Amino acid sequence: MKTRNAPPSVFKRAFAMFKGLLDKRTPWPARLTGIVVLLYVVFPFDFIPDAFPVLGWLDDAAVAAIGLFIIARLIPKDVLREYLKEKDE
Repeated sequence: MKTRNAPPSVFKRAFAMFKGLLDKRTPWPARLTGIVVLLYVVFPFDFIPDAFPVLGWLDDAAVAAIGLFIIARLIPKDVLREYLKEKDE
């Protein structure tokens, strides 16, 4: 049984943040941060190369986590709430 006051799952929040980045009300620094994080994770140029088994992946995960934290702070709260509500309905 799901309660109405339960916090949204990680996937719901990530999807809402992605849709929030595409929204016109979102400021350009949030969009730029999203693009930079995506490019860092996708392209093979890293601070620590992926050839090192664990450390190579940890820097990608750290950049992605820090980027998502920054993006979550830059997206307007009303935009994020709107997309979180949309997903629940």
